[in-house]
Amino acid sequence: MLSNANIQAQVNYENTYLTTNPGQESLFLTNLGNDNYKYVVFDYYNDKFSLYNIDHTPFMLNISFPISTDSAVYRIGYITNALFDCDSTNIEYALMTTFPDDTRKFLVYRTDGTLIFSKDSVTVPYCYGCNVGTVEIKGIVNTPAGAKLSLFKYINGYQQSFIYGLCGILPSNITEINHSTSYVKVFPNPVSHQVTFEIIPPSNLEKYELTIFNSTFQIIKIAVINGEAQMNLNTETLSSGEYFYSLQNKNKIFQTGKISIIH
Repeated sequence: MLSNANIQAQVNYENTYLTTNPGQESLFLTNLGNDNYKYVVFDYYNDKFSLYNIDHTPFMLNISFPISTDSAVYRIGYITNALFDCDSTNIEYALMTTFPDDTRKFLVYRTDGTLIFSKDSVTVPYCYGCNVGTVEIKGIVNTPAGAKLSLFKYINGYQQSFIYGLCGILPSNITEINHSTSYVKVFPNPVSHQVTFEIIPPSNLEKYELTIFNSTFQIIKIAVINGEAQMNLNTETLSSGEYFYSLQNKNKIFQTGKISIIH
C-alpha cells in the first residue's frame, strides 16, 4: 500500500483573473492554431474581450465587438489565426447565438472590426449525448475534405441546414462556445430580490423546460428553453425558504438544483 507520506502534490499557483460582472463575463482557454493557446476573457456586458498569453501576460486587450452582444444573446467562439480566411497574420472570431431565432446572425470578424462572413437568421447546431446515444454534434468539424461549417434555421416547422467549406483547419481542443457539464447556472444564491438562471441545454435542436418549485414541489414557474437562454425570477413576492429547479425534456431530467431565498 502506498503511504500518504510518499505522495507529494505539485500544484503551483499561477494567476487570478478578476471579473467585475459575475454572470456577465467568462474565462476560457482556446487554441488559435499551431498550439498557440490564449486565455480569453469575454465581457459581453461591455461588448469586448481580451486575450492573454499562456503565461498570463496581456496579448490583446479590450477588443471591441462591432455589434452589441445584447446581454449574452451572442457568444464568442472559433478565435483562430486562419480558419475562415486563411490569412494567418490576422485573428478572427465568430459571434453567434444558440437560439434558433430568425432575428439572429452568424458573424465572423477580424479583431480590427472587419466583417469577413455573415449569414442571417441562423444558429450553430450543438448536441451532447443526443437522443440516439453518445452522438456529439458541433458547428465546425474537420474532415478529410477540410473543415466544414454547419448552420441551421427553422422554416415553417422544417429545419433548413446550410453547409460551408472553410479555408483552414479547426485547431484541436477548440470549442465553438464555452460550454460546461453544468447546464444551469444560478446567481446570486442565496437571493433576496431577483435570481438569474443562465441555461445552456444539452442541445439546441429540441425544446426543454426549466421548472421552479417551492418546498412542497408546487410549480412556481415553467420556462420553455430553445437553446442558450437567461431567465430572471423576481423573488420579492416569494416567501423565504428553499426552492428547487429542474431542467428536463420529455424523456429525461438533465439537472436539478436548489435556491435559497432570504428576506
